[in-house]
Formats: sequence, C-alpha cells, structure tokens
Amino acid sequence: MKKYFILCFSILGTLCMTNSTLYAQQDTVTTETIDQQFIDKAVNLNRFKVAVASQAIERSKNDEVKQFAQTLLTDHKRILEEIEQAAVAKKLVLPTKMDESHASILKSMGELSGGDLNKAFKDVVIKSHEDAIALFEIGAGENGINDPELKTWASEKIQPLKNHLESARALNVDASQAVSEALSVL
Repeated sequence: MKKYFILCFSILGTLCMTNSTLYAQQDTVTTETIDQQFIDKAVNLNRFKVAVASQAIERSKNDEVKQFAQTLLTDHKRILEEIEQAAVAKKLVLPTKMDESHASILKSMGELSGGDLNKAFKDVVIKSHEDAIALFEIGAGENGINDPELKTWASEKIQPLKNHLESARALNVDASQAVSEALSVL
C-alpha cells in the first residue's frame, strides 16, 4: 500500500506538470510548430495508454480492470495508427519513443500488484484521459491545430476520450475488492 501512495504522488505530479505545459505552450507555440507539438503529445499519450492497458491485461486479476484495459488497448491502438497515418500524410515527425515521464510511471506501476495495481491503473487512466481531453480540446479549438483535417480528426476524438474517462471513473477497484482478490489466492 505504501508503494501505491508513493506511486500515486509521483504519477499525479508528473501528469499535472504535463497538463500545465499543455496550457502554457498554447500561448508560446508558433503556428508553424503547433501541429507538430500536437502530434508529439498525442502520440506520447496514446503510446502510454496502450502500454498501461497492456500491463493491466497481463498483470491484473480484476476482470473489470482487464476488460476495460482491453477496450483501451483496442481503441488507443486504433487512434495511434490514425495519428501515425496523419503525421506521415502531413509530413510531420513522429516521436521515436515514449517520453521519460510516462516511461517512469509505467516502470513504477510494474512494481505494483493486486489491489494497488488496480487502483494505480484507475488513477493513471483517469489522469491521462483528462490530459488527453485537454490536449484534444486545445488542438480542436480556434487557436489550435492549423491543418483543417487534423483539427476535425482531433475534434472527433474528444467524445470517445470522455467516454473512456467516465468508464475509468466507474471502475470498481475499492479496498474490499483488493481484500477479496487476496483471499481468492488462498
């Protein structure tokens, strides 16, 4: 449980910093680079969600978590493919690897198990979807992405992201379930 709280504080701190840079950069980014920065952040967020979902599918014993993680994996792999296709078509550069903050969170989650893993999964998915919604709303906004096709695409992804957020918030990973999981091993 102590590992879970340490992880939560580091995750939330890292993701909050990421979210605040989304808003700060909106004012300082030139029109020539905003499309590229959107692609960079969208690719990173989606790679992270795919990795977190894969980890939950592999390691969680909670059927509800595993089922939701499978939905995330399927949806975010598709979104990632769409982003990659758009980037190639628009001659934008794709990031070559996951950013360090997301890789660090993923590594920390790899040290958790049982109820702590499930709670961390829920918290991470909620925060990363809040960040993604903010990014896509900024991108689809009046001063967002310059490319009209990419802007329309970003706008179309906001509602599915909100649906994922609501599903994540509804996940049942409370303490009594963690106790039940522990007892089921006996």
